[in-house]
Amino acid sequence: MHYNKSPMLRFFNALFEFILLVVVFIIAGALRSVSPIGSRFFMWDVWAFLPIAGLYALVNVACYVVEGCYRSLHSQNKMRQLFQIGVTNLVGLAMMATVFYIFRVSQLSRLLLAYYYVLSVVGILAKRMLFSALATAYVRRHDIVPRTLIIGSGELAHRFYNEVFREKKTMAMRYSGYLAAAPCADLPDYRGTVADLFEVVRTQKIEMLVLAQDVQDAEEVRRIMLLADNFHLRVAAVPVYNDFVTARSELDSIGGMRYMDLRLMNTCDIMGVNIVVTDMDKTLRLIEEKLEDWRGKYICVANVHTTVTAHEDPDYQKVQNGAVMALPDGGPLSKYSRQQGYVDAARVTGPDLMKELLKESKTKHYRHYFYGSTQKTLDVLREKVTENYPGAVIAGMYSPPFRPLTPEEDEDVVRMINEAKPDFVWVGLGAPKQERWMAVHEDRVQALMVGVGAAFDYEAGNIRRAPQWMQKHNLEWLYRLMQDPKRLFKRYFVTNTKYLWWTWRQ
Repeated sequence: MHYNKSPMLRFFNALFEFILLVVVFIIAGALRSVSPIGSRFFMWDVWAFLPIAGLYALVNVACYVVEGCYRSLHSQNKMRQLFQIGVTNLVGLAMMATVFYIFRVSQLSRLLLAYYYVLSVVGILAKRMLFSALATAYVRRHDIVPRTLIIGSGELAHRFYNEVFREKKTMAMRYSGYLAAAPCADLPDYRGTVADLFEVVRTQKIEMLVLAQDVQDAEEVRRIMLLADNFHLRVAAVPVYNDFVTARSELDSIGGMRYMDLRLMNTCDIMGVNIVVTDMDKTLRLIEEKLEDWRGKYICVANVHTTVTAHEDPDYQKVQNGAVMALPDGGPLSKYSRQQGYVDAARVTGPDLMKELLKESKTKHYRHYFYGSTQKTLDVLREKVTENYPGAVIAGMYSPPFRPLTPEEDEDVVRMINEAKPDFVWVGLGAPKQERWMAVHEDRVQALMVGVGAAFDYEAGNIRRAPQWMQKHNLEWLYRLMQDPKRLFKRYFVTNTKYLWWTWRQ
């Protein structure tokens, strides 16, 4: 809610800081002229070097754009802002010094540079704090924060109401009442019992639920979650330390109150594909919880290539969005989700997901079926899985021929997979073939299907995985390109260019 969705608003925000930095340069020159140790200077060099100050301002603003500073008008951490501005402005000073050296122009006085640096840091920080305060006032005045309903009336509900709404320690929610077995004198706006939740959500236009019950019943919470999914509501809980909530990730902290995200299926629309907002821990816990419900369904592992392909192919987009989850395998996808305000979005790759579920198989007793690749790779994969993941049960493996299967052959494959009774079918056919295969076999294959691309080759050792530092900086595609440039150059060049163009337009 604090994010600038308008490109024009972001442009004017950046333009304002550019002008501010140029004006601060003039102010720094004037301050130098009136200071005791700088009184011998006049303003002539300030006017002469004004274009250099413009370059300094331009470099700083460009750095701020890359850092994402203009995506939000709301600044929460002053010290972090101060550090970021200070480092960025040092980069600008280094650029100014480089220009002086290259073009052999006269140096600015060090006193002016010192004044300029300090005033520019202070000026930008003050501007952002002011804009943040104005944005906060605007949000509160125009009621654009989510209407929040508390469920519960005990000690947790009272503490949450007092710290979040009565003391107004956050602008992220607007109180819209509470549900409980009976009214409570200390909480305003009683809306009825949990049985009335459907009607309250529909009539009051509720956008967020906070479970603040002193005793939380798992079955009741699941019913609430089902209704929340139907209405696309955000759900959080003030944690009671039982098995149902301890696996969740902390969403926020206000004063002494912590509340935790329960609705793990938030999605971010990227080029028409609903990419799940998640991380590896949330994904593993959700799969564990939903495994029986998701038998016969499939999970897509999306990257830039598949997302661009889905954007251009409506049928393939339906396949991606028909999955129970489209995970952000590509780093740019999770980065884009974070830029849209989903701060917890993280990359979840197909190879890593397969590895983690194989690790958990010893205690969870998961059974795995591997469909795809060559028989030679599957034979090596079997040895590696047996060696590296003791306790992981390989229910079966199948290398399909490099041609379309006949209907009779396909029926035989489905019967063979179902007779093996796997929990997971790992599909390694490559995109978009594997996603189309899973969609065609939805509800026919009685296991959760996951398309994992080159994961078989990685695990078997046929292809080396990019180093961790390249994965962390979203450069794994470059590592793969260097391994197979002939096959991947056109794909990466075309799809990455289209993706960058789309995100720039957004």
